[in-house]
Amino acid sequence: MLNVYDRLSDVQYISPHYRAVFEKWTRKGSIYKGLKTELLVASTYKTKEFRRAYTEEYCKIYSLTPHQSKMMMDDQMQAADDYNDFLVSLCAQETQWDDFSERNSLWNVFLLRDGYFREKPFEVRKVKEKRPLYKSFYPFISPWSSVYVFRFKKTDKLKASKSLELVLAGVPGSLRLKWYH
Repeated sequence: MLNVYDRLSDVQYISPHYRAVFEKWTRKGSIYKGLKTELLVASTYKTKEFRRAYTEEYCKIYSLTPHQSKMMMDDQMQAADDYNDFLVSLCAQETQWDDFSERNSLWNVFLLRDGYFREKPFEVRKVKEKRPLYKSFYPFISPWSSVYVFRFKKTDKLKASKSLELVLAGVPGSLRLKWYH
């Protein structure tokens, strides 16, 4: 008999459905200089499909009421209509390279739509507190990583993009994470 929950880590349990959707919308990459790792990155693109699976899992884990669940789902679906959000976990070799939310960051972060529409983030927010909740839903987060939310506004003419690339370019090198719709 199969369990409803698969063991993902020593502490947390999530459903196989959420895990499958999470893996579908998560990309990983790295920047190397010779044999030395300069930057490790993992990012989840918060699509409607991902937000739906996340919300269903969250509501189940926290036993939210039907009304609370509906409100959360409505909020998540509205956010998916308005923004392209990416939750990004980074491990930088040098601490000064972990400045993505700073005004004069060493990094140029942008989104490429269909390989050529280039867009700067509307917001880059560092997640200050890595609560167990984040580790449960985003198992790539480690004690050594920094977590950011990169938010890009959607515009009507670009909503139907076939691909999105999150680009991080800076002194250590550049990295592209690509998703297809």
